[in-house]
Amino acid sequence: MKSRILMLTTFCSLCMGSSTESLQITKIQNCQKPVLTSLAKLGAQPIGIQKEIERSRLNFYLGRCALNEDNVEIAVPFFEQGQERAEAAIEISKEDASASFWWAANKGAVADLKRNMGALKTVKDVEERLISIRLKDPLLAFSGPDRVLGKIYQKAPRFISIGSSSKAEDCFNRALEKFPKFPGNIIAMAEFYDDEGRKEEAQKLITKLMASQEIETGDYGDFNIEKDEWNLVANHLIKKWNTKSE
Repeated sequence: MKSRILMLTTFCSLCMGSSTESLQITKIQNCQKPVLTSLAKLGAQPIGIQKEIERSRLNFYLGRCALNEDNVEIAVPFFEQGQERAEAAIEISKEDASASFWWAANKGAVADLKRNMGALKTVKDVEERLISIRLKDPLLAFSGPDRVLGKIYQKAPRFISIGSSSKAEDCFNRALEKFPKFPGNIIAMAEFYDDEGRKEEAQKLITKLMASQEIETGDYGDFNIEKDEWNLVANHLIKKWNTKSE
């Protein structure tokens, strides 16, 4: 175990460019293998916009991994570093939709976790950015703009911010219409249904997803790194439902 942590820390120091970041990664239990693989690939890439975008994407994934382990303390720095990497990419090309998308994803995650007055304005800025990206490239990241917008509408406060269950559901439905087999879209909708108390609809989605073995067999390119997280979230929901039914 110590050797794995040492390898992980070494890779992160070389590829992510932050000693603080590398120390934080060793505290995450469930995403070490895919992170190591991605970091190895990232280290071989030339410096430039694609490397900054990949750093931003990887930070967003690490932040989500931390949240899945209820570790908010280290999730926020990951998202903040992801935002910074996206901003560096945007400096290179303001027209790059991927750079703007990962900026919005990380920025929105930080706002959701901080939940202060400044975050309310941030969420509106993120919403506007994602709507703009959706118009330019609705298929980006397997309908990522709709998926992230849906999460924002789902989690934002209803009366003092942009939160809306109907808008969230519309976004998740659009994502599923474009990419019905993509596990990230299915799980996002299932989590939404679960939050809304629509347990049977959530269970139907997760049962079908797990039976299809799409997580194990589907090829989603860069998003294959999220397979461990998809399985983790799906099994967490199943365990939650089974516990309540006992």
